[in-house]
This record gives sequence, C-alpha cells and structure tokens, in this order.
Amino acid sequence: MPERKKIIIIGGGITGLSAVWEAQQLGLSYSLIEKDDRLGGKVHTKIVNLPGGKGIIDGGPESFITRKPEAWDLACELGLKDKMVDPGAETRHIFILDGGKPVAVPLAPIAFAKSPLMSLRSKMRMLTEPFQPAKKDDLDESLADFVTRRLGREALDKFIGPILGGIYNTNPDTQSILVSSPIMREMEADYGGLFKAVIGRMVATRKNKKNGEEKRPRFGAFAYGLQELADELVNQLTGDLRLRAEITRVAKNGGNYQITLADGETLSADALIFTTPANVTANLLNDIAKKSAAKLATIRHENIGTVTLIYKAEDAVTPVRIHGLMIPRRENRAIDAITFTSLKMPTRSPETYSMIRVFFGGSRPEIVEMSDADLQKTVQNELRELIGITAEPIEIVPFRWPHSFPQADVGHLDLVTEIENLLPTGVYLAGSSYRGIGVPDCIQQGRQAVKQAQSYLN
Repeated sequence: MPERKKIIIIGGGITGLSAVWEAQQLGLSYSLIEKDDRLGGKVHTKIVNLPGGKGIIDGGPESFITRKPEAWDLACELGLKDKMVDPGAETRHIFILDGGKPVAVPLAPIAFAKSPLMSLRSKMRMLTEPFQPAKKDDLDESLADFVTRRLGREALDKFIGPILGGIYNTNPDTQSILVSSPIMREMEADYGGLFKAVIGRMVATRKNKKNGEEKRPRFGAFAYGLQELADELVNQLTGDLRLRAEITRVAKNGGNYQITLADGETLSADALIFTTPANVTANLLNDIAKKSAAKLATIRHENIGTVTLIYKAEDAVTPVRIHGLMIPRRENRAIDAITFTSLKMPTRSPETYSMIRVFFGGSRPEIVEMSDADLQKTVQNELRELIGITAEPIEIVPFRWPHSFPQADVGHLDLVTEIENLLPTGVYLAGSSYRGIGVPDCIQQGRQAVKQAQSYLN
C-alpha cells in the first residue's frame, strides 16, 4: 500500500487552523507547526472575573462579516451555529473625530443634509455619484482614487477615508481597493455606481427573503469571544499539532521538503503551506525560493494593538451615545479608534460595567512598543481629552501585534500572483498578508491552499 502523502502547515492562526481542518476533512496526513504556546493567532480572547460576572475581551477581531460566508459556514460545520450571536448593527452611533470633536456619521438623508461633517459643495458632489462614469478596466487603484472618483475628495477626507482607515489602519492614498474594499469595485462593475448598487442589492435581498433563503445577521460573533471558533477547531482536530516549535531551516531534498526545528528534529513533507505573515515567511523560504522570499519581504507589516479598559458604568458616561469613534490621521492623536464594546455587545460584560476598546499603532507605531504603564497613561489621556472619561479603569488588558498588520498597496494582488508563480512546486501561501485580512478571507485562503496541495499531490 503506497505511503500517504503529507502536508506541513506552518503557522497556527485562524488561517493555519482552517487549513488543517480542510486537510483533515480530505483525509490528508498533516502536521501543524506553531512557534507560540497557543493556537489561534490574533483570534485571542481573554476572560476577566468581575464582581457580578465576567468581562469577555477580544484582542483581535471580535466579529466577522457574513456576506463572505466562509467563517459562518465553518462555524456551522463545527456545530457552533447555535452559539453564534448577532453583535448588532455596527454602523449605529458611529462618530468621526473632526477638528478635535466627535461628529456623528450621517446615515439617514435628513442627518446627511444637516451634518457639519462635510461642506454643502461636497454633499452636492456626492449626490452626483449615480451619474459618474464607471471604471472601464479592472486595473487596481487606491482607495483614495476610487472614492474621489465616485464621491469627491472631501468625502474621502472627511467621511469614507476615516471609516475605512480606522478598519485597515492604513493610508487610503496607497491602499489597494481590490484588497481592502473589493465589494465597492464589484458594486460599480455590476450596477454602474454605489447608490445604484445599494438599491439593487436591497431589491435582491427582499426577493431572497421571499424565496425562503436563510436569513443571517450582517455580522457573526460568539458570546464568549471569537476564540470559541479557534478553540472548537482545535478540539476537533485529531492530527499532529505542535506548539512552541520554532523552525530553523526549510530545505528541499529531492521531491520532498524538510523542516528542521530548534530542538533538532527534522520533519519531511510532500507539500508545505505557509500561513505565517509574509515578513516571517520570507525568512523561512530564503533557502528554497530566494526570488519569492525577496518579493515577500517587500510587503510592509505595521505595528498594531488594542487595549480594553473596563470601568464602572457610571464612570464611563459620555455626552452622547457612542458605539465607535474613528480618528483620522490628520487629527494627530495617539490612538486610531475607540469602540464601546459593552454598547455594541452588551453580553460581553455585566450591566454595571462599561467596556471600552482602543486601537493604536496605525498612526503612531511607536506606541505599540510602550510599557504597559506608559500605554495606560497615554490611552487614558486620550479618552479624557476626546470623550471626557476621567475615572480610573477597574481592569486594563492590552494586546500588541508588532510588525504583523499587512499593508496592501496598489498592485498588491499582482505582486502576490508573481510571488506564487516563483514558488517551487508543492509550496503554497495563505493568510492576511495576501488576499484579504478579514477572518472569512483567512479561512478561505487556508482551505483553498489545502485543496491546491491535494491537487498537486494527486
């Protein structure tokens, strides 16, 4: 009987775990190698004990979009459908810092007309969007170029840019639209414009409801944090999962690949799937794919972090109800965004507490390197000046992700394709450095890489 072909997956974040799950479903022999002492990567939840209950704190993503079905479908495969919760409409009560003051994002027509966020001229320009010509080719462009072309420059600077910049922690003048917001290009291509697409999709949604299609919330989450998804993956995996396993060398030996670990052990495989960030993968591939490694090293990865502060509810009252505050780089603040987790997802903490999550690192990468004490001082100063919270928090839980947040510049997808074409046969890439940073994107890439490896091995 011929020996089973083996795959080694490098990296145990959500991409790597999804790849291993797919390998197991396909009956492939696999090993997963993770250098840290836990699996899940940035899908990382901490639970703190509070008088009267628990605080559920996600350090990385806390929810996933269901329009891209991969995360939802995986949760259902794992038997977690009944454990998923609706985190609510994340667009409610969103503010943008403008001139040092929070200004509500106008979502209704009357609110849009009255909003001080943009000038009358800019509002009139936005109303011409349905009459702007659609892009005639499928070439990449920056997020800034797309928004300016369709809605005008002020809409970018004051409205769209701060919102998407807060999500992606990046510069819209360099960020690839095809990576950060491909749906906007799809809307333009399918309907001729954004406003037309919104109406068209609303009509399609109503038809789907009439046809009895499954109704899903816009976002999915878990009551005890997104790590529930990663933990259940680990619980159902039966193969070789290795923690605290650092790779010192990747080599090719005939038709096989050899992975040497820091403890001296050598593992052999017929195919390799790298789910580590591109800057890490570049170092690992240097001996077997120098050209790919050199190009991987050009993909920038910025510092990013979150810190969650828990207050007594009466100590975290703001002048207006705020679910989220986006902070444009032009404001020159030390933080990038603020979200009131306890308002967005009330089950994350007892009613007598308020949980606030602060994002940092995008505009000021050096803040990720601060000590816990200096970070707390900086963040509390920002909260005091921006939303008037002066009390001391009961708990503060920081997460830091140095040099691990990928920046997809214009032409990024072409670069990734070029890198993949230079790889030796049997080597595959997946993860947030390549074709999208969201949880569904990472899951899709991990599973797809295994399918490609299986096709190669057969």
